[in-house]
Amino acid sequence: MEHTNYHLEAVVDALVRAGNRFSPLPPGNGPGPFWSTQGGPVCYMEAPIDFAVARAVPDQPAELEFYEATDSIFCPLCWTPINGPGYRAPTVWDLGQMTLGVKVEPDPEK
Repeated sequence: MEHTNYHLEAVVDALVRAGNRFSPLPPGNGPGPFWSTQGGPVCYMEAPIDFAVARAVPDQPAELEFYEATDSIFCPLCWTPINGPGYRAPTVWDLGQMTLGVKVEPDPEK
């Protein structure tokens, strides 16, 4: 499957040059670094993302979103994340909303 996230390869390359490694694809699924998943392509890094290195990559899209708290970089142009081992997908509880759009207020007694 062709991917349209070539602009992220420079970020992955910079992270690899800085000592990180991307998780290899299972045999027969392409050369990597992006895995094809049901939700679209994703790159899994083996060590935590060095955000200083990632931000220093020249000519990257201004739209890139850096989430240091969840060890992830996300590109809304191609809907592709680069996830470190500390990545945890946000849940409705993190966002403060249920899937039906109901706002969940924090319990003041906690």
